[in-house]
Amino acid sequence: MGLTEFVHLHVHTEYSLRESTLRLSDAVHLAVESGMTSLAITDSNALYGAIPFYNAAKAAGIKPIIGAQLHVGQASVLDSPQPGLVSRSALDTAVFLAEDFRGYQSLVRLVSQAQARVRQPAVTFEELAANATGLIALIGGGESLSLQRFSGGTPDEAATWLKLWLEYWPHTHLFADVQDHGLVRERKGLPAFVRWAREHHVPLVATNDVHYADERDADIQRILAQMDNQGASQALEGDRYGLVTQEEMLHRFSKLPEAAENTLVIAERCNFELPETRPLLPKYPTQDGEPAPVVLRRAAVEGVRRRYGGVEGEVRERLDYELSVIEQMGFSDYFLVVADFIRYAHKNGISTGPGRGSAAGSLVAYALRITDVDPLKYKLLFERFLNPERVSWPDIDTDFEYERRGEVIQYVLERYGRDYVAQIGTFGTLAARAALRDSGRVLQTPPKVVDSLARQIPSMPGITLAKALEEVPGLKAQIESSTEARTLWETASQLEGLPRHTSTHAAGVVISPIPIQDLSPVQPGGDGIPVTQYPMEVIERLGLIKMDFLGLRTLTFLDRCIASIEAHTGKRLDWRNVPMDDSKTFQMLSRGETEGCFQLESAGMRRVLRDLKPSHFEDIVAVNALYRPGPMDNIPAFIASKHGRTPIHYPHADLAPILKDTYGVIVYQEQIMQIAYLMAGFSLGQADLLRRAVGKKKREVLDQERERFVTGCIGKGYDEEVANHVYDLIVRFADYGFPLSHAAAYAVLAFRTAYLRANFFAHFTAALLTMTAGDENKVKTYTRDAKAHRIDVLPPSILHSQSDFTVTSDGNIRTGLLSVKNVGRGAVEAILTARQESDFDSLVDFLQRVNNRICNRRAVEALLQAGALDDFIPTNAAPTVRLQILEEAYQTAEEGRQSKGLGLVFAEDSSAKENVLYIRYDARRGPENQLQQVKQILVNYPGEIRVALYNQANRSLRVLEEKWSVSVRPELISLLEETVGIGNAKLGQMPERRRTSRSQ
Repeated sequence: MGLTEFVHLHVHTEYSLRESTLRLSDAVHLAVESGMTSLAITDSNALYGAIPFYNAAKAAGIKPIIGAQLHVGQASVLDSPQPGLVSRSALDTAVFLAEDFRGYQSLVRLVSQAQARVRQPAVTFEELAANATGLIALIGGGESLSLQRFSGGTPDEAATWLKLWLEYWPHTHLFADVQDHGLVRERKGLPAFVRWAREHHVPLVATNDVHYADERDADIQRILAQMDNQGASQALEGDRYGLVTQEEMLHRFSKLPEAAENTLVIAERCNFELPETRPLLPKYPTQDGEPAPVVLRRAAVEGVRRRYGGVEGEVRERLDYELSVIEQMGFSDYFLVVADFIRYAHKNGISTGPGRGSAAGSLVAYALRITDVDPLKYKLLFERFLNPERVSWPDIDTDFEYERRGEVIQYVLERYGRDYVAQIGTFGTLAARAALRDSGRVLQTPPKVVDSLARQIPSMPGITLAKALEEVPGLKAQIESSTEARTLWETASQLEGLPRHTSTHAAGVVISPIPIQDLSPVQPGGDGIPVTQYPMEVIERLGLIKMDFLGLRTLTFLDRCIASIEAHTGKRLDWRNVPMDDSKTFQMLSRGETEGCFQLESAGMRRVLRDLKPSHFEDIVAVNALYRPGPMDNIPAFIASKHGRTPIHYPHADLAPILKDTYGVIVYQEQIMQIAYLMAGFSLGQADLLRRAVGKKKREVLDQERERFVTGCIGKGYDEEVANHVYDLIVRFADYGFPLSHAAAYAVLAFRTAYLRANFFAHFTAALLTMTAGDENKVKTYTRDAKAHRIDVLPPSILHSQSDFTVTSDGNIRTGLLSVKNVGRGAVEAILTARQESDFDSLVDFLQRVNNRICNRRAVEALLQAGALDDFIPTNAAPTVRLQILEEAYQTAEEGRQSKGLGLVFAEDSSAKENVLYIRYDARRGPENQLQQVKQILVNYPGEIRVALYNQANRSLRVLEEKWSVSVRPELISLLEETVGIGNAKLGQMPERRRTSRSQ
């Protein structure tokens, strides 16, 4: 009986980015449908899809074989110092399959080494030899150098290359890969390659270089490949790269039956199993190996003393309890690691948030300054964070000042080691519009057709082409009316959702106790920080612990605002000394004047605040928790009860202490836990389990939990009817309940921004404008708000502006130079550096002293249009005249650079008869000399032009008088009268330059 089974061992899935259209789910489905018992995936230089494939294959009942196709080259080529890409023609390819977990680890290291070569991912033979344990190699496939040499008529070169494989790779783990895609090079080279394999006793194995599901997808795969700049050169020849049936593969290799049979042999040898998940918590490097729980207790006790002044009573009891739970759950190191990088941030002036999520409920976190919300004062529950009755991994997310978050990650990398720290990878996919536009570009669809379809895709999260077709009226008819539109839509629909590129998670960082490459492949990321090839859900499946290092712009804003206040008052604002009941703040909140305040800015929130009229911090916490879909239905009752329009009703009088701050309304998840603790006698750990259970809304679970709750209530003397009523309330609010810990922590930020707005409005607005400078609508909103408070937002000025918006000495706001479009940070720094040496006294002076390679013509013209040059160019001149003035100033500045001479600047627009004259200070020449030059210029022009010239000269002279230590303007007036007969009366009618304080 002939062979009836075959296993695909060379399969590229969607995770061979921009190479394959075969989705993982389709690969597994086709394998099962075809009756295969095993399947491999071998994506190019990557393991992105390895674990999702493993899980999908296991779920479908087939054996997953984890592999990768790697480029291989000689070290002299790959690590050459010569710049540029490594030519693919110098690289071999081979497929590597993991026999077991050790083989998987070897493959992880190889893939990581390949990706470390950014110019061209590849590994050397030496790296292969060092990581061969547990791996099977398939050499000589269709893209290999050996097959190319055999088919090209240079068998000696092929043999020389293949000899390297025999030298570097274990013979028992080497197979000769034979393929049949119907290509000429295969027909020419395969016989010689088979002879070589048999002569050297390398067993044959048959594969198909799979890149799509079946032959009908060949054109779609080519389109995907051409979306990449190098796609045309990487296009596959022919259309036989599908995941074809076992029968088809056995037919193709009927003359080499041993090659097909060896696919089963290899599959039998490959038995990779993922180990059971266990949390791999980071280790804190204690001194002299001191136990982490001992170090943590000492640090926590010291922190509590600083926070409370002592360790007694409730504080002692709560601290001891939390530390015992943390030690019991094995999380002492974790807390110390988090406290370590928080301490680094504080020491280096990097602001951190008051807390995020349920971690704010921990007294230990508060003592270590991980959080900044007093859990005892605000009745925050530790069990909402760590529940000893529900083993879960700790999850402390931290907010850092947005612009310096990267410094903290760099510190962690250096502190705990490059092999143990990495950011978490993500994938960018082909979204609906991108799929249409990129497909249209490759198909050369008329741009009008592409734009017409793409513009109709709604801009909303999660939109797909299929959803758009259902929701957009007329779209289906438009597609069906045009062959081009229909072809484009069908192509894009097949490509939509495929991974397109790798990226980095916005916040996730892994700190591991073991080298990350023992479990996950990595690749280079930004700022030299490694990035895992696996996304977050896979990282967690492997047991690695994710920590979120979030960049919060609000913290950056607060820092800017506080720095501005300190610069003007000489005093540093310390939040520990700010009263949380500040009357100005709560009066402002009650008026709903919260533009720019964290989480309080929306129109709906402002209406709620006006109705609520918050009077204490707890009101801010509650409104933050209630202002969400669902809970906001309770806002009217909440407000009515607060103001006594509706009596406060408690389900039972005993619940008053729990619900009084929220006027009888269940708002927080912690309140549900406290109710179960008080009425049903649950421990807080059990109460947390109840909260989680009822939130799932499963009927059998709800009934089971009701029985436990009611029984507990009756046992504590409560009426059964009351118990059922309270349980119904718990079920009703379980969906909507918000974590009090998170609400309180973020309410702190809301209060701080509100406090600054109420007490330091100009500084608040200046910082706000700096943060939103790129958003035209917000800038307009905040500028109007400033005007309503009788504060002017002055235009940018090269004489007075700093980089950012600043508060002037008279309490107005000066626009920052960085807010000017097309003026970059380098240009601004060049201006400020030159101005630091001495003030600019003319436009030419500005152009000569500022580095024109950094602050180029485009930037200067942008400054002109924004009004930043108005100190030197007439504001009432026509735009063309202003540009002409600038052009003439450039010419004079260039002449001045060449001659090193300093003198007059003159520009004329003969058609508009608008002119400008500048006089620049020259220590080598006295005022009489330069005034004589003015006379020589003026005498040649009609009187109306001389008026404009005088106006400009007069402006320059105001600056020059200080340097000459002599008044020269009267002499100029006399000069004008003498030369052209212009009287003082007429000169007095000329507009004066707006005077501004030097402090601005």
